[in-house]
Amino acid sequence: MISEAQRIRRDLSQQPMAAPMQDAEQPRIDAPRVVRRTVIDFSSLGLPEDVRLALALAFWSHHGARSPRSIKSCWTSMLTFNRFATESGAIESLADLDRRMLLRYGEWLNAQQCADGAPWAISTRITVYGALRQLLRWLERCRPDLVSRIDHPFTPFSGRGNDRPPRATLTAPELRAILRACEADIAALRETRAAAAAQRASDGDTPGSLGWLLVEVDRHFGGIVPSSLELQRRGNHPLQLAVRRWGGAKQIEPCLYPRAVSLLPYYLAILIHSAGNPEPIAELGRDCLQDMPLLEKRQMLVWFKARAGRLQRRSFERDAPFEPPALVRDILSWNECLRPLAPPAQRDRLFLFKGLRTVGAMSTITVHHLLAEFCRRHGLAPFSLASLRPSVLTTFYRASGDLLRTKTVANHASIATTVRYVQRPIVRQQNHARIAVLQEAFVAHLLEPPTTTASATIAASSSSAAIPPGATVSMFGFDCTDPLAGAAPGTRRGEMCTNFMGCFTCPNAVIPPEPRTLARLLQAREHLRAAATMLHPARWQAFYGPQLRILEEDILPRFGTRELAAAEPLLACLPTLPNLR
Repeated sequence: MISEAQRIRRDLSQQPMAAPMQDAEQPRIDAPRVVRRTVIDFSSLGLPEDVRLALALAFWSHHGARSPRSIKSCWTSMLTFNRFATESGAIESLADLDRRMLLRYGEWLNAQQCADGAPWAISTRITVYGALRQLLRWLERCRPDLVSRIDHPFTPFSGRGNDRPPRATLTAPELRAILRACEADIAALRETRAAAAAQRASDGDTPGSLGWLLVEVDRHFGGIVPSSLELQRRGNHPLQLAVRRWGGAKQIEPCLYPRAVSLLPYYLAILIHSAGNPEPIAELGRDCLQDMPLLEKRQMLVWFKARAGRLQRRSFERDAPFEPPALVRDILSWNECLRPLAPPAQRDRLFLFKGLRTVGAMSTITVHHLLAEFCRRHGLAPFSLASLRPSVLTTFYRASGDLLRTKTVANHASIATTVRYVQRPIVRQQNHARIAVLQEAFVAHLLEPPTTTASATIAASSSSAAIPPGATVSMFGFDCTDPLAGAAPGTRRGEMCTNFMGCFTCPNAVIPPEPRTLARLLQAREHLRAAATMLHPARWQAFYGPQLRILEEDILPRFGTRELAAAEPLLACLPTLPNLR
């Protein structure tokens, strides 16, 4: 007999429910919090309470959603600011967070020294100062009731990057040697995996063979080679003997999934091809490949650069065996079995590998530990990850000579950033050589004898513009290729140039740094000064005053003291200039 279901009481209680204890006692904003084993405790700072609470509010509101690394970096800057406040005694309340305090903080940072007595790097000072400025600007914008508008100092630290020697870059042959070493390792790993797949297909049913061992690991252990202790606990003696026979887990694992040392050549090859930064490339996602609808034979490699706050892109051949698209596909098929074992925050990362006990994602610290052995094994000179990106960009710029294309390869938002990357000594030497060749060609063009032009034909037909044949020399001794060319402003082709009396003021003038030429300039300056005492002031100011100002304020200051001193003895050898009228 089916019993009748009991009725559910739907009477709403009229008694107010007590608030939960956690809602009644909310923790303070400056309470300690743990970020990756680092305790961030604003209550431990020696700042006044109102300043401490305001900075804690801005800190967690502005940086709370960022990466743990960014949060820890900002907290380190807060500890530095706390030390400044303790030593200087400059902060007693929120009212002291003003321009004067920021100027004192900048001076205090300039006085800080490292353990060896050297001052802090300018980049370090900028980072520490910038962390406080971000929090103050957040308070100005979001909590104007706590902090009023601050007149922030403009660029308190100048010359960033100029206080340290430039980082050494690799040459093109050295980059090619690294790529060849990576390609050799990748080819060997591909052969190992292909041989293992063939063994699994042919000997999968033969106990003790490599194919049988791989099949058993997939079937009973989820594709992960178990440890010897785990095999002993399960009592699987045949599998344990097979693992020992085929060289242990170190030899078997590359057939199933990668170790960190196996992913290193893939990482270095992608880093060099993409000209990316080490950390964003290490954090590539598994969806980093995107198709290009109009270019079916190419694929786009896409990654996120946190420091720039935007995506970076580069396109490559889809089927090239050692370019990023093929390498990414290799890794995706190789470490797919490791995804369920990785931490949830790292399951979408590309460079997943099996460590000694756990599965994790590759980082730049992991690469640094493996780099020395990689260089020793392939006979390469030691190099750092930070030198690869500027080396690739410098090599590309030297080969192309196009700064805009280099900017596109680097994914820079500003071309000034690209210039800082490629301004290396070898590039400067190459640029100086190019400029010298162009200058020689330009001077040779100017020294060529003038050919018969249309202006000369017009001048010959005009009785008012007849010029005798031969070299045309102006009053101050400078040659003119064609005074009828109409180069000066306000003149037309076929008419006498209005600047012919003072050709050093011509916009097309080329003044080589030769002693005789400089002597002519000095003679012209003294001649114009002497004429100022003899001519009518209005006439001198209208015709010769502008020429003297150009000569004294624009032309002569471009030459050094030694060059002018070498030209002064030649003044006595120059012919006398005619009087100005």
